[in-house]
Amino acid sequence: LNHSLGLMAVCHGSLGSLGSGSLRVWGPSHGGRGGHGSLKSNDSFAGCRLGVACVAVALRAQGQWTPPKRRSLKGTKLTKQLGKAPAVKGENGQAEHIDLPCFSMRDPYASLLLHGVKTVETRNWPMLKDVSGPCLLHIGHKTMDESVAGEFLWRNNLADPANLEGLLQPPMGFQRGQVLGLVDLATTCQYTKEQTRQQNVQKVVASEVVGQWATPIRKAWWLKSPLRAQGRPGVWTLRLPRSLVPDDALPLLGTWTSRREMQQPTAEDVQDLPDMMVFDLDGVCWRPEMYQTAGGPPYQRISEGVVLNSANEEIRLFPAVRRVWALLHSLRSQGVRVAVASSSRRHKALPLLETMETAPGITMKDVIDRRLFEMYYRRGEYKRPHLETLLAKSGVAPNKVLFVDDSAKNIQSVRPLGVCAVHLPEGLTEAAWSHSLEMYRAHQNTANELPAERAT
Repeated sequence: LNHSLGLMAVCHGSLGSLGSGSLRVWGPSHGGRGGHGSLKSNDSFAGCRLGVACVAVALRAQGQWTPPKRRSLKGTKLTKQLGKAPAVKGENGQAEHIDLPCFSMRDPYASLLLHGVKTVETRNWPMLKDVSGPCLLHIGHKTMDESVAGEFLWRNNLADPANLEGLLQPPMGFQRGQVLGLVDLATTCQYTKEQTRQQNVQKVVASEVVGQWATPIRKAWWLKSPLRAQGRPGVWTLRLPRSLVPDDALPLLGTWTSRREMQQPTAEDVQDLPDMMVFDLDGVCWRPEMYQTAGGPPYQRISEGVVLNSANEEIRLFPAVRRVWALLHSLRSQGVRVAVASSSRRHKALPLLETMETAPGITMKDVIDRRLFEMYYRRGEYKRPHLETLLAKSGVAPNKVLFVDDSAKNIQSVRPLGVCAVHLPEGLTEAAWSHSLEMYRAHQNTANELPAERAT
């Protein structure tokens, strides 16, 4: 309060020289009673603001002060000339593009990365742990303190002072709030506390503040022109027209595309699939199980097959889930149906199914036949009631059903129904999926019921 009164006194003295019509402000008396326009003792913050405003008015009137321009944290609006990113058409008349993971950073560190000054990106959580190879970089509208970054670069001789300003921002014609770059990410590793304090580590990070999880950048490129896209938390997937890729980055994308094509379903994957595929969720599709987690929704997707819950606990899909579920989703037109028989915590599992993606824009919930979803717990009955209901609703013959679960008791409970039941104690891995299909094919070739098998 004394500070605000002092400012108002200065204000009153300054305005006194303005002559008639000047603004007069009085503070409260020591007895707590103020005159006209007085401030009560609990209005010190308001008084301080009023006093500062009066000083500004006085100095501006005397020509001694010019109000500073408010610094904008956003980039300029997109110009009409940019339009949508162009696409080059191939021989089939369709636009050539490639789906790539994407994450967002703020300037000046995003620009420092694409300019090649910053060669390691660090975070305090493993957002990029499951991402490697080519990845798109979105630069957000908002910026961080450029003066701190600039001072660090100058003090460590990491940049020519004459070019310093240009390194802290995108090149001419590139506006923030879009995807502006392409980076080749190496495998994420974890720093020790001692490493985060080392000067050589701070130099490659371009900051004295170093996160625990470090992702080296093998190489970085500015795109030929910006790609319009809104930023999102974590890692998501975007479709990039090949026409925007720098020429010297095309070999990297060619290698990456070939590697992805090798992972696509083959004829062996598709043949002899069941008419109805029934999944347990906890322990088969994701870990940890829902009863083991303290948090729940809302979930935040941080990378492919990985989310954080409300308690910042990491929930991961098992290795083969995304590929297998994407395959089954693509075969819906051929009559393959996906069902769920689970005893998970419903209020946690349902939002998780809506968050986890098996392919860009396709969630696990989208893959499941809505009528074939059984989630409840019946003591002593295990999964038999679930399978009985699914068989009745679907009309599928028991010998055309493949059921996978991580509990041996659940597997044993459904054996008398005639379905092929496979025990997956280690979840849905590629080896477990191959074993499950082998057991299903064997089930088709014999009239005798097979005992539940354990996948290795």
